[in-house]
Amino acid sequence: MSSLIVDKCFYTQLALQSLLQLNGQHQKDILSLKDITELQTACKSLTPEIIFVNEDCFMSDVQAGLALKAVINAHPGTLFFVFISKDNLNYQNYVPIRHNVIIVSKSIRTTTIYQLIAHNLQISRAIEIGVPLDLTPVSLSRTEFSILKMWMSGLDTLNISQHLNIKQKTVASHKGNIKRKVKTHNKQAIYHVVKLTDILTSGMFVGRPHPLRPASESGEIALTAG
Repeated sequence: MSSLIVDKCFYTQLALQSLLQLNGQHQKDILSLKDITELQTACKSLTPEIIFVNEDCFMSDVQAGLALKAVINAHPGTLFFVFISKDNLNYQNYVPIRHNVIIVSKSIRTTTIYQLIAHNLQISRAIEIGVPLDLTPVSLSRTEFSILKMWMSGLDTLNISQHLNIKQKTVASHKGNIKRKVKTHNKQAIYHVVKLTDILTSGMFVGRPHPLRPASESGEIALTAG
């Protein structure tokens, strides 16, 4: 069993190594890599149980993003933690976007990361702490999907309600559902999660209440962040 860390921050590497070791993983089985190219190479000979990736390693590099997406598709049994590193988003939570991909804030509590790791490694610590973890991938209704597209394009609640011929109160309710599912009231954080989802997968799940199929399967609707 191995875990890979793709993050240029030395302190993040140390923190993740400590959490993995607390969960019973040996130091020799934890590898720190500098970029997505090294990750691709490592995954040719390893089948990691967990991979941590900082968004800085691929957000500004289209080819790196495509390469990471290919690695995710090739390893459906590996859990990928993708860290949001933008501090100004004020996002301090996590959101599963596939059964094996979780977008995580770097500002999230250490105990939560520990629970997520323990949950995946099937260690009882998560149960002992008494915090149930909902790792169902986020899924939008078709109406939420339509509203989010218009919201991201710059339309306000009034314009969206006029475009869809529904009440402003209904639009506001759907926006509230989107915020609840992505676990933030910050519009920019929602946009960022959507953008990451588009890079890493074929887009947000739409119209399925329990989307548990691997990211490589069809039947998904992509939401482009622009």
